[in-house]
Amino acid sequence: MRDGPGGICNDQRERLPGGFCLTKQSGDQVRSAVCEVWSNPVGWELRLMIDGHGLLVAAVVGSASEMLKTVDEWRAAMLESGWN
Repeated sequence: MRDGPGGICNDQRERLPGGFCLTKQSGDQVRSAVCEVWSNPVGWELRLMIDGHGLLVAAVVGSASEMLKTVDEWRAAMLESGWN
């Protein structure tokens, strides 16, 4: 098993900087979407959650450039659907 970001191994994951937080007005409520970046033994794990009610989508990527690209793509898709 190879070490992931920061030398994390043995499946000890930690939240890393990066990702994004967006909001969207829905009636009288403001909804929030959070993309978190976590260390993973094979690279980086991305998690997208809305209103903290479980995982909407997740991905594991093996390189920093792939992680940044995926975060940017998810953010762009959310912005296109009315999040800000």
